[in-house]
Amino acid sequence: MTITDGPKGWAGPLLGAVILCGLAGCNPYSMRGVVVEGAASAIRVVDKDDPRLGEGYGLPMATIDVAIDPDRLSRKQLPPALSEVDGTFAVPVDEPGAGYLEYDLRVVVRREGYNTATRDLRLPGPGQRLLVTMVSGEDTYQPEPPDLKDETLKMGEPYIK
Repeated sequence: MTITDGPKGWAGPLLGAVILCGLAGCNPYSMRGVVVEGAASAIRVVDKDDPRLGEGYGLPMATIDVAIDPDRLSRKQLPPALSEVDGTFAVPVDEPGAGYLEYDLRVVVRREGYNTATRDLRLPGPGQRLLVTMVSGEDTYQPEPPDLKDETLKMGEPYIK
C-alpha cells in the first residue's frame, strides 16, 4: 500500500477535472425562458419542467434586456437577446459562478404592440426558467434616466478633444 502526501496526491484528480471540463465544453451559463401572450405583462421564475412554459402563443422578436446589479453605479448591461419564433430565448451571463451564485438582475422585455414586462429578481438557477407574459396594447414603459457618470462623460466629449 502506498500513501501519497503533498501536491502529487491531488495533482492527478485536478488534471482529470481540467481535462473533463475541457471535453465537456464548460459553456457559460445562459438564463433561459419563453415569452408568451397573456392577460398581463409579467415575469415569473418557474421550474424548468413547469407546464406553462409550453402553453400559449409564443411571441417572436421580443427584446430581452438584462442589467446585473441594476441599483449600483457599477451595473453591467448584458447584450440584448431576441426571442425565437416559438418565443424561447437564452441570455448568456458571462459572470463568475453565474447560475450558482446570487446576482441581482433587472429584466426588461419589450415587443412592439405589447406592454413591456419588467422585474427585479435574483439570477435564476440552472433548473429554473423565466416565464414572460405580455399583453397587447400601448407600451407605457419609461426607462430609467441615464447613468450620471456616462451622461457626464458624454457631455464632456467636445471639451476633451
